Amino acid sequence: MTRELRFDGRVAIITGAGGGLGRAYALLLASRGASIVVNDLGGTMHGEGAGHSAADRVVDEILATDGEAVANYDSVENGERIVQAALDHFGRVDILINNAGILRDTSFHKMTDEDWEKIYRVHLYGGYKMAHAVWPYMRDQGYGRIVNTSSAAGLYGNFGQVNYSSAKLGLLGMANALAVEGQKRNVLVNTIAPLAGSRLTETILPPEMIAALKPEYVAPLVAYLCHDSNTTTGEVFEVGAGWFSRLRWQRSRGAFLPIDQPPTPEEIAEQWSVIQDFSDPTYPETPTDSFAPVMENLMRAANAAPPAEANDDRKQPSPAGEGPLSAIGYQFKPATVTYTEKDLSLYALAVGAAVDPLDASELQFVYEMSRDGFKALPTYAVTFPFSLLWEIVSVPGLRFNPALLLHGEQYLEMKRPLPVNATVTNTAFISNIYDKGSGALVLLDVHTADEKGEAIAFNQVSLFIRGMGGFGGERGPSSSADALPDRAPDVVARQQTNENQALLYRLASGDFNPLHADPAFSSIGGFDRPILHGLCTFGFAGRAVLRHFAGNDPARFKSIRTRFTKHVFPGETLVTEMWAVKGDNGGSDRILFQTKAAERDEVVLANGVVELWDESQ
Repeated sequence: MTRELRFDGRVAIITGAGGGLGRAYALLLASRGASIVVNDLGGTMHGEGAGHSAADRVVDEILATDGEAVANYDSVENGERIVQAALDHFGRVDILINNAGILRDTSFHKMTDEDWEKIYRVHLYGGYKMAHAVWPYMRDQGYGRIVNTSSAAGLYGNFGQVNYSSAKLGLLGMANALAVEGQKRNVLVNTIAPLAGSRLTETILPPEMIAALKPEYVAPLVAYLCHDSNTTTGEVFEVGAGWFSRLRWQRSRGAFLPIDQPPTPEEIAEQWSVIQDFSDPTYPETPTDSFAPVMENLMRAANAAPPAEANDDRKQPSPAGEGPLSAIGYQFKPATVTYTEKDLSLYALAVGAAVDPLDASELQFVYEMSRDGFKALPTYAVTFPFSLLWEIVSVPGLRFNPALLLHGEQYLEMKRPLPVNATVTNTAFISNIYDKGSGALVLLDVHTADEKGEAIAFNQVSLFIRGMGGFGGERGPSSSADALPDRAPDVVARQQTNENQALLYRLASGDFNPLHADPAFSSIGGFDRPILHGLCTFGFAGRAVLRHFAGNDPARFKSIRTRFTKHVFPGETLVTEMWAVKGDNGGSDRILFQTKAAERDEVVLANGVVELWDESQ
């Protein structure tokens, strides 16, 4: 049996605790060791008047059972006073239950400004004032639990409660945003939509139902959400009469229309059944999830992928037996790319080459009339897969939210040095898919050949799709990464990136993901500013090895592999640590490396290895 969930040493503030739900919360938490601030203004259900008796009665009940409690009679609009009462009496605050509420029901055309304002002041503004007052204490102590109270009227709307519904849904939005801000400080914020007998429901429910909807049947859920053992945050629960349920958003797959020109109302009408088709829904939980289809359509447009074909596929649920394993062997449509010396030069600048324009060994990568002859950086070849990569979102069996896609590893093998001008054809297929439990690891093999069909390069892109695991596939081979030598690196290269590095790299690489350019989009992804492309960092590292171990000779560069572990912000300093290790023939033809972001001392590229051809080859 689960151990008893205790609250010894915890201090809880419960607003509107003079009766109904608030009283039930206070009595339950107090019986399990919590010290309680019983807050209640003592007014009527319409927000009029004030008094001490309601809060005092609950405090007396707690004290009678040897619990600890103190009454507070302030309005929640004065949240700082209520929090100060907790600090004065108990020295801390760990739990806040925003429960205070009033009703001023009336049809919308009869509603007055006062009806609107009073509801707003108690529910939404009062919830804000309470949370804002406890927030610094919870952040500083690295612990906090907050529960906001919404309602069915807030979630779904209800006649005569436009004011109340608006405020209650606002409390949910506030809780969701606070959950994002508080999680890293162990301040967890959730919302409940309870149905219980109280003075706020006695006017809209029959007496026999009121009797069945006891507040005591809601209190256990609230207690669990407030307990140390709970790790859930940012969620909303419906509860009442012994029923407990989590609520979430559901979204149709929707229709994708071309964005080369604005769609017309007639096109929307034609797609209306698709827009409203929930036969194969998604369940967005974050702003990133929300924006994912938009990003998908943007990427389709940027890569000239035909969106119309995806519409019909997305309307239909997956056929029986179709899953990730069915995608193994999928052949992508070949993609042709033409590049010139200008493209190669721009790429070289984007990965930090020629910072010293007088360095002849670097000038050869950015100046077509270099006296040593113009050469291409080998890692430019990692841009080739982008000509077809975004087709993966419409691969049968791999239907997924693009926001759940992570670039796990990258392997590049050069068959010969890159021509400085060429039209190349990229052919790709999914070589394997592994079931990692928490997601699917998709291996995409991309072969690149010149106009004569002669091989130039091979890329293997490892893509991890979160949430797609558990389909019964093989787990795949364990990591075969080389352990770094137990000695100081042979060479350490430091280079600071520019603040606009990502803006430059996107032009050079063709990776136009707005995560790397648009602050609004990067904030949706959880970053306070755009991040650098992982393959840009990859290019910096590859160039460091090429310079220090191959004399900047691209002909010696055979292959490079690495794993992406952390993001990099433009402007940060990249520190690449390199070790030469003996190959099978005794030569120093393998270079192990890792790259760190110096300002955060975090490894951003791990398990790195470069193979070099011997100078004699």
